[in-house]
Amino acid sequence: MAAGKHGSNEIIVEFEKADSIGSADTNITAYVTKFAGLDIGKAAVDSTPFGVTAPEYLAGVLKSYSEFTIEGFYDDTATTGPNAIFNSTNAVARYFKVTWGNGKYTAGRCWITGYKRGTEVGGYQTYTATCQPTGTITEA
Repeated sequence: MAAGKHGSNEIIVEFEKADSIGSADTNITAYVTKFAGLDIGKAAVDSTPFGVTAPEYLAGVLKSYSEFTIEGFYDDTATTGPNAIFNSTNAVARYFKVTWGNGKYTAGRCWITGYKRGTEVGGYQTYTATCQPTGTITEA
């Protein structure tokens, strides 16, 4: 592939298997078919003074991270499948890391805020996990 362009075959998705380990110790790439990206923003702060005719803004202070979803085919493999990773009560935020190709990655902690399983006639079981990033997210 041309430099700077990467395909889904280069994506690696890792998650912390249990609370409080502190590293992305489980590669769940084989269970992921869709990663609905992580939106990173920094809202501008309205600084419009009296007497002007157009709004003015300052650069924001805090970054914000939107909730993201991970989807794929359900698997109840005891320690590495999505059911083992996402179907839990969280005592602490979990560490995650998504490697985008060529070593570039997004990593940090997130709360697992939702987990659902689904299916349809003639189809395979699926899962969707919803995660809310918290704290500092590293983009390298």
